[in-house]
Amino acid sequence: MSILLPLYVYPQAGAWNPLYIAAKAHPDVEFTVVVNPCSGPCNGSLPDATYLSEIPKLRTFENIRTLGYVATNYTTKDLSQVLSEIDTYANWPKTANNTKLKVDGIFFDETPSEFVREKYEYLKVASQKVKNGTAFRDRFVVHNPGLLPKTLLTTPTPFQTSYLNLTDITVLFEETFTKWLDATTFDSLRSHKIKRDKLAVILHSIPNLSNTVLDFVVEQVEDSADWLFLTDISQKDEYYHSFSPIFQDVVEAVDRG
Repeated sequence: MSILLPLYVYPQAGAWNPLYIAAKAHPDVEFTVVVNPCSGPCNGSLPDATYLSEIPKLRTFENIRTLGYVATNYTTKDLSQVLSEIDTYANWPKTANNTKLKVDGIFFDETPSEFVREKYEYLKVASQKVKNGTAFRDRFVVHNPGLLPKTLLTTPTPFQTSYLNLTDITVLFEETFTKWLDATTFDSLRSHKIKRDKLAVILHSIPNLSNTVLDFVVEQVEDSADWLFLTDISQKDEYYHSFSPIFQDVVEAVDRG
């Protein structure tokens, strides 16, 4: 398994150290990290000096992939704005004259779950902007609809009527731990026909669990997806803005798994 980390933590001195410590201690665990300076790349051409100083440190770890955050507002955002934000990330190294600011792809947040042809064409253009050319090292694309519909999870041909063929990873489920445990949700997430290495699960509001139970949770998530993120932070809109006390335990559980 691997970690998909929404790194929305402002990088003041030492703030990203939990990630650096985990990446160094667990070289066999792959981290795909989403940087999000201003709910996107910021209105100007570059983020502030603190980000410019910290993002290059991510490049020093072979097991960290870095993605830039772009929201599509479920494809209601003007496509030209989405493409412009992609270009902004692509131009960071040239604008700052620092090749270590190069990101490896784009994390598209707030993407649709139900298939609509017009929305597919919108996301196809955005994804091809990342996939074509050399602006992004891995040309890596992630979609986060937050939840995939049950009809998609049960169909034997999930790639024919979905956005899955546009992505390297799609977030299968992003919700509270309690909702993940609900029998209807839990069972449907485990019965899909999609390759697990194409999927991620993000759970917040995790209760206080022993390491043994946490290992079990990681194993159960792995039945649905090869990528995960777990946090015990439960305050709305703060789930990904600080490192959870259980972050190191989660990484250790993934490494053990």
